[in-house]
Amino acid sequence: MRKFVNHILLLLAFFHINLGNTAELGLKTLVASTNDSFAPQNYRMISEEEIVKTSELKYHYHYLDRYHSVGENFKNLGIIYGITWGLYFAIQPDAWKEGSWAKYKENFGKVVFDQDEPYWNWIIHPIAGSQLYLFYRANGYSKIDALGMSFISTVLFEFTVEIYTEPASIQDIFQTPVLGAVLGLGLETASLYLLNSGVPGSKFLGHILNIYTLFWFYEGKIKVIPMYDGPKSAAITFTETF
Repeated sequence: MRKFVNHILLLLAFFHINLGNTAELGLKTLVASTNDSFAPQNYRMISEEEIVKTSELKYHYHYLDRYHSVGENFKNLGIIYGITWGLYFAIQPDAWKEGSWAKYKENFGKVVFDQDEPYWNWIIHPIAGSQLYLFYRANGYSKIDALGMSFISTVLFEFTVEIYTEPASIQDIFQTPVLGAVLGLGLETASLYLLNSGVPGSKFLGHILNIYTLFWFYEGKIKVIPMYDGPKSAAITFTETF
């Protein structure tokens, strides 16, 4: 039992090291002979070429919660802010005619209970909020931090973009990030289940539900590389890049 536990602890230690140092280590793994003891000196490193020849590459999808610098936060907020300016007028082409910079100045700083149809307040805004939430989750934010960043993005949109046509909305400031996070968490959970199911059709649907898993900035994609080299050795490596 002690040997088995030591073996597991060593693999976990390697897993931790490989996650934090992927750029330096590359695709390498540890191999131990089943005929020898589980002492560290009995492990060896194998090259990427050996792995490619003897293993099948698979992926595991999850979410990585990590620290973000102030610069990263401003960068991600800026990306979303720029996109909202473009999408607002792309989705509502008439906004250019309905709004004006005179209205922008008049609406600046105002906040009201809007009279929009339920379709906008209870469907469109929560869907938009879910995409904000999933964007920040894909960039390594925890659930609560993704909610907070979604709230900031919503406030920026309401008070500096939408005022081109109408004052900021109290309902939208609440419903977009809060209901959006609820919907986003549901999409996140469902997509991870489908992506890790191993079924091609389910994996495709998982990407549709959570489109950010296809983008380069998604930080939760782990390479899982099992290797079996006959009865003498077996290993598995986990590689995550962020």
